[in-house]
Amino acid sequence: MKKLPNILWLTTDQQRSDTIHALGNAYIDTPNLDRLCREGVAFTRAYCQNPICTPSRASFLCGKYPSSINANINGADNLPEHCTLIPRRLKDLGYDTGLVGKLHITSAWDNREDRMDDGYDYFKLNLGSGHHLNRENNPYVEWLQEQGVDWHDIFTKDDKHDYWWYREDAPIDLRQTAFLADRAVQFIQAHADAGRPWMLSVNCFDPHPPYDAPKPLVDKYLARNLPDPVFSEGDLDADRRLRAFFHQSDARPIDDALRRNKASYYGMVEIVDRHYGRIIDALDRLGIREDTIIVFNSDHGEMLGDHGLTHKGCRFYEGLVHIPLIISMPGRIRQNARHEGITELTDIVPTLAELCGIPLTDTHGHSLLPVLEGRAETTGRTFARTEYYATLEEDRTYDALRSGDQAPIDFPQDWTGSYACMYFDGRYKLNVFHGIEYGQLFDLQADPAEQHNLWDDPASQALKMHLLLASFDVSVRYTRPVQTRRGRY
Repeated sequence: MKKLPNILWLTTDQQRSDTIHALGNAYIDTPNLDRLCREGVAFTRAYCQNPICTPSRASFLCGKYPSSINANINGADNLPEHCTLIPRRLKDLGYDTGLVGKLHITSAWDNREDRMDDGYDYFKLNLGSGHHLNRENNPYVEWLQEQGVDWHDIFTKDDKHDYWWYREDAPIDLRQTAFLADRAVQFIQAHADAGRPWMLSVNCFDPHPPYDAPKPLVDKYLARNLPDPVFSEGDLDADRRLRAFFHQSDARPIDDALRRNKASYYGMVEIVDRHYGRIIDALDRLGIREDTIIVFNSDHGEMLGDHGLTHKGCRFYEGLVHIPLIISMPGRIRQNARHEGITELTDIVPTLAELCGIPLTDTHGHSLLPVLEGRAETTGRTFARTEYYATLEEDRTYDALRSGDQAPIDFPQDWTGSYACMYFDGRYKLNVFHGIEYGQLFDLQADPAEQHNLWDDPASQALKMHLLLASFDVSVRYTRPVQTRRGRY
């Protein structure tokens, strides 16, 4: 049996797929992520399974769709069901396991969250920089104190949203991502010679809003005249139809505020690159880089002004559901490779399981290891699915749904929350918003910016029905785990 690899799993929060220099963004500086691309395989068509933090994270930690494990919302008081997280499986295999940063598979209110049997031994939970900084036992605040810094000196209060932002002069090396990198390096150093394999999850809050990168980085990216977000007047009509049912910032035409947000967001991605690079450098310094598989991904994307929207919510535009995924292990897997087949975040767990020899039958993902090792050109996956099951509550009283003379949409009164799903076959993307007579159908080959909705196009009705049936089949197949049969009756 091959030596079990160490596993370094680097995750970001709300990072789009198009924010890596080596993968086509000439405006952004990401030398360390570029290095991972050179030293591994970049999956350029990877999709999350829910565009909200908790459902996505619960899903990719066990390799199942969020609805199948009852993990559909942020702020939940229930833990995922019918699943075993991959760190638990690795611990049972003899791994030393650790986490620094977010876990967020249940409510993280008051900077704490209930834990299931997640398998993590070393556990330095920290949701994010701006959440409840004045609470006791906050490891990030304690780390700042170790640096001789009072957190009040680098943050400013946003009273409107009850949130703390970094001041524009806050040093890069005092951000939460720097703290996580320090703790990660400590963990790796402590386990480098332990004689047992280790698995470490590092989950930073950057580049999640608020858009609060240091001023020098914001100015740097503003000076580069970044391309404006994707927008057309048709986006305003789509937003009017969906706004009340699916909470998100109201769509608006592109303005200087959205341009500044984008510059700041790019600066935050660069900060992630810098500090995650320090963790990778530690592997080199300790001589264990070739013994360690690195997984890099984000939980979901960010609208960043595209279609007039910011942040996240129940939409399935590329900026929100198309995320980065890079896997690297020099000496074991291919280097400087791009895989353009469809992948999902559910594919990470079966990949790690196969790599470590763990029998795994209860997953909705496909192992990527044959592609990583060059034994296959495809994983066999033919679609990507993203769900939104009661993820956010709707506002039935919002009266701005009228489009011209159209009456407000009549929501089913016995539905609670927003329901929608995306089915993408590699060319056509079908978005169904359940409970209302509206959907979206985009041909990403002809319309990569998703500007032309074919939902009501007479010539596209047969295609729409074909995709509706395919999407429905997937929903039925993966709704709940199958039972184990003991006998014939």
